[in-house]
Amino acid sequence: MNKEKVNIVFYFFLFIPILNVLSSIATPFFSGSLNPGVIRGVILTFFLLWFLFNKYRRHQDTNLLMFYTFYIFILCWFSDEPSTSLYIFNKFAISSLMFLLGFHFVTSPIKFLLIQRSFLISLIIIIIYFAISNVVGIGKQSYQDDSIYFGESGVNITKSIAIFIISLPLYLRIESNKKYWTLGIIALLIGIITIIIGMKRSAILAMSFGFLFYSLLTPYKTRIIKSLPVVILLLFLTSTYYFPIIEKRFESRQNRVSMTVDQLQENESEGRLLELKFTLEQTFNSLNRIFFGYNVFLKKDFLGRQRMLHVDYSNMLGGAGIVGLILFLSVYVKIIFRQNHYKKILGKDQLSKEIFATSISLIAVQAFLSIGGTMQGVNHRGYILLNLGSLIGLSISLIKIKSLQKSAAKQT
Repeated sequence: MNKEKVNIVFYFFLFIPILNVLSSIATPFFSGSLNPGVIRGVILTFFLLWFLFNKYRRHQDTNLLMFYTFYIFILCWFSDEPSTSLYIFNKFAISSLMFLLGFHFVTSPIKFLLIQRSFLISLIIIIIYFAISNVVGIGKQSYQDDSIYFGESGVNITKSIAIFIISLPLYLRIESNKKYWTLGIIALLIGIITIIIGMKRSAILAMSFGFLFYSLLTPYKTRIIKSLPVVILLLFLTSTYYFPIIEKRFESRQNRVSMTVDQLQENESEGRLLELKFTLEQTFNSLNRIFFGYNVFLKKDFLGRQRMLHVDYSNMLGGAGIVGLILFLSVYVKIIFRQNHYKKILGKDQLSKEIFATSISLIAVQAFLSIGGTMQGVNHRGYILLNLGSLIGLSISLIKIKSLQKSAAKQT
């Protein structure tokens, strides 16, 4: 590791994405409150508390996120059910503080490479789980279609795949190990096909717009254009295996999903399309609700019954008010500005431009996944923020390396 000081804490940090994936896969197989998901939550909670009291240092790149997290924590005590709000806040805080871990632990290019390998291993675990589910024939059916299985975790695993594959192009550029590089290429292609087969709109949109922003911002546009014919050819040659599945699942989804307002009101899963309307109606009832919301993370009166808000934007507006929504969005806006600042410092460095492109792509993925909801879980938002924190850490380390190189050049 280039004589860097690495201890068991850093190795636990590397294990976090894998821990999250394994617990997500295993939890549906357990009944009762003591399951792998809960155990994972307890482990991460104690680790993060230890980190905050022993390792965390204030920094301009993390101050806003810490303030936002503290703001939501305070609001929990003013809800009608503080214990419930605090329980969900614990998951929200775990995913939020992933950014701090990435920022703190990724202090060099080699450490960034290692965390990216951890993401790759996590993606491969999901792909293997997906393959086993279809070989054995177990798992949840989606859209009344039994042509393919996504394991007991369901089609939502495609959201995790979308997050993991977005940073693969950057990883492939810095990976020198041929075995890992080959695994990355295979995982990228299988991941894309799996997302398409899954027909999960939020995952497909997240992946599509993530790669769109990446292709627009990457300094390697010509290479992407040159590689497109190869990718298209590979997808075409393998289409006989998965296209019939896509066709069948599309027909199943068409039969299930209707976009009329009357049917949306009767459909629980599609009802989130109307969440914003009802959230606005309830939030703008009083001045306090407009600015600070009410009953953060609790169920709201929705279509005549109590329902948990799924969409992150309405979740923040309804639960934390305009202040909470602005803070939620500002966290990602600040990351964009900080990465752009570091990119300017590094000048013509191609890697810095690639880092910026990947950061924007991940934020684009978050924007679309937030429509389906990521606030009340540990995984999806946590994966993204952990990666974004690592990218910021990598940028800072590159600036330090550049500064040392300049100092060495002056001395000679």
